[in-house]
Amino acid sequence: MQDAEVVRVDLPPDEMQIRFLSDETIVFASSSGHCNLDCGYCVAAPVVKHQPSLTYEDLVFLKDQIGGKVFFIFSGRGDFFAGYRKSDRLLARLLDHDDVGVALDVNGVVIHCFEDLTPAQLAKVRHVNLTFHYRQLLDHKALAVWRKNALIMLRRHDNPDFFVNIVLSPSESALWEDAIAWYQDQIFAEYPKKLVLINDVSTPFGPAEEQVLQRVRQRFPAVIHDVRRGNFEAVLKSFDHVSCPAGQSYFRVWNDGAVQACPNVAELRFNGNLKDRSFERRSEPFQCHDVRHCDCYHIASAQRMTFLKHAGPAPARPLASRTIPLHLLRA
Repeated sequence: MQDAEVVRVDLPPDEMQIRFLSDETIVFASSSGHCNLDCGYCVAAPVVKHQPSLTYEDLVFLKDQIGGKVFFIFSGRGDFFAGYRKSDRLLARLLDHDDVGVALDVNGVVIHCFEDLTPAQLAKVRHVNLTFHYRQLLDHKALAVWRKNALIMLRRHDNPDFFVNIVLSPSESALWEDAIAWYQDQIFAEYPKKLVLINDVSTPFGPAEEQVLQRVRQRFPAVIHDVRRGNFEAVLKSFDHVSCPAGQSYFRVWNDGAVQACPNVAELRFNGNLKDRSFERRSEPFQCHDVRHCDCYHIASAQRMTFLKHAGPAPARPLASRTIPLHLLRA
């Protein structure tokens, strides 16, 4: 654009950043429409059950339509693998494709075929975010199941891009110490994987929660890897708009088959439906004035965005549409 210049935007260092390849399309696959927990801090739809699921055939159709390398991030509303049977072998079948990579953002209650993945398949799982929802696991009597699955995953595929985290929701602060004590006894004592503490992005801490956090850090220094406070939006202050690849090398797909170039911009919310075997791809980047969502962080960290600033007064920015945060990201 002749009336704009490229602006440098320095993202904060983030060891939890997903490492994308320069030539792969990024696809956020947002759950199977099922979940077995009821997290109060879930921003989308806690306890979704008996809704449509994306099938292996749906995802392969999308992969074939995109062409080339595809990186699936399984995350979002619910827990992606809760809607499948072990016999479906959804993850294993996808990982059999040479041009597929995967990131897993899961709650650890259902992860059917991880134990049976071959070394070649595991090598394509480039990022794991396993969340420890203590209160919900306690209420559902699922702590033993989570422990079993967590240890299986860690023993088979622990690496620097495997993170175990717990969301610190202020409404559950009375259980924070109990949760980390359980993790210390049941996981860390058997497999010394440190825990990442992540502040609930939707509810700020008050003085009482800060005191509990300080007490937790003092009591469990060997168990805690880091404490993360999300503030991605504050980084993006020096641009007027951004040239974004949404609809070109980034998509989000939903459990009902809907394909979106971007879920946060109205004109980018329909790019086909996998159930109907329809798919549309944009021919040029989208010029966006509202870069502040968690998906935006991933696209920016993959160096797919060009940040621009007008030489004269910047145009007014439109009001933001609804954000769909991804608890995979807290930076």
